Amino acid sequence: MILADDPQGLRKLVRRDLTVTVGGAVVAIWVYGLVAASRLGFVSRLSAGRAEVAVSALVGVSCLWWWAAGPRGLLRDRSLVLTPLFLVAGPGLYGVYELGGGVVVTMLSSALGFFAAIALGLAWSSRRSR
Repeated sequence: MILADDPQGLRKLVRRDLTVTVGGAVVAIWVYGLVAASRLGFVSRLSAGRAEVAVSALVGVSCLWWWAAGPRGLLRDRSLVLTPLFLVAGPGLYGVYELGGGVVVTMLSSALGFFAAIALGLAWSSRRSR
């Protein structure tokens, strides 16, 4: 378990969090490029939609898992790990739309909005309590 008194453990945690964040952001940029390529006609919209949904789900689950697997006492301070989830959510929802989703897109975007509000509230409350 990583404690605030363990600077070496905190350094490792911060490095891993930054690796997850930067890696997820790079994947998100790639997915945005895939959206642009499908809109310009370089890639089939159906294939791009499938890839967008799959990669978005993978990045989302990975970020949530890494955030939840960390020390419980530091969850509020580690919201940076969730940034790629929100970056890749848009292309993921667009991919669902391209695959023919209608009501599903509305439900997913609502759930994403609620989750974003909860995460922002946790981050805001941890900053105000200091």
